[in-house]
Amino acid sequence: MAFFLAAFVVLAGCDDNPADHDDHDHDDHAEAEGIQIIDGSTVLYQVLEGAVTCDAAPCGITVASGQTLNALEVAFIDHDGDEIHAEDLDDEFSLGFSVVNPAVAIVEQNGRFGLNVRGVIAGSTAMQVQLNHDGHADLTSPPVSDASALQITVTQ
Repeated sequence: MAFFLAAFVVLAGCDDNPADHDDHDHDDHAEAEGIQIIDGSTVLYQVLEGAVTCDAAPCGITVASGQTLNALEVAFIDHDGDEIHAEDLDDEFSLGFSVVNPAVAIVEQNGRFGLNVRGVIAGSTAMQVQLNHDGHADLTSPPVSDASALQITVTQ
């Protein structure tokens, strides 16, 4: 019995995907495996299977001090990189996020899956985004302490 318990503990801790998702049953909805932050048609940040990509380096959000980027889209993607449309996610899904230093940038939700980012002072901060479902996080971007975390840079 002790062997099975030890094996379970080891196997339960083996998920090393920075875009982490839970393992409960998702038969009733699309399975999100990645996150994109989009400004118009430009992907500012994407994480899928632990790989961070974007349309222009550096990946992340850049905004000038005193300026606001309105209506950034937070999109969720499947394992093929295809967008999961908001209408495919029932009302039990919601957006969650946290910013390390809101003195540098203020992030506010805009609609169901949108963000406004306002630059406060020059500097940088990290942010974590999550897709919540039924009271828990289904998918999270890399933790703010991770080198691949979503970065917000505020310029002068």
